[in-house]
Amino acid sequence: MMRRFFAFAMIAGIAACGGGSATPTTPVTTPTPAPAPTPSVNPFAAACGNPLPSFADSYGFGIKVQLEPTPGKKILNASPIVKNADYCTAAGITGHSICNTRKEDVPERVPCDNYLSGIADNGQPGPNWFEDVDNNGKLVKCGEPNTHCELKPENQYLLDVYAPGSYVACGGKGSPGTCGVCVLSPSDWGVIHRNPSGLCGLS
Repeated sequence: MMRRFFAFAMIAGIAACGGGSATPTTPVTTPTPAPAPTPSVNPFAAACGNPLPSFADSYGFGIKVQLEPTPGKKILNASPIVKNADYCTAAGITGHSICNTRKEDVPERVPCDNYLSGIADNGQPGPNWFEDVDNNGKLVKCGEPNTHCELKPENQYLLDVYAPGSYVACGGKGSPGTCGVCVLSPSDWGVIHRNPSGLCGLS
């Protein structure tokens, strides 16, 4: 009886160990998939709120002469504009099909402008500024040699200009890339106007 039990125990032990003929297997490790990158959120969108201007409705920049500190210097001011009557009404600018992103005196105006204007090449929110130096359609960035315009470090939407010519504001990184132009004629220089805002021409 003891022999039978011993023989049974030996067989059971060999079976439990897989016997001598079993091939050892290597565990398969399933690689963990890399997490999907979190989409970046435009920091100005939330501050702008509702309505948020659509890039499809971007209508470039409206540019005006903000100030004339001297007869030989003008300060331009660019504002992104929207062409959508429903948007204008929702933004509180009723009766217009083309309008600014918000009324000038509301806190959402700045982030809404920044949202539609993008980030300029110098890292500031607002447009990139250019001058058509030779009036041939070849734009040169303001501040480069032979230009008559300089950026204002405190505000990317403002530009100092010192001569007649064509000055262009275009949306920066993250914007729809639309532009606006202000053409200042030679007759606009040498005098300080009572209301210079209407001096910008389009061609």
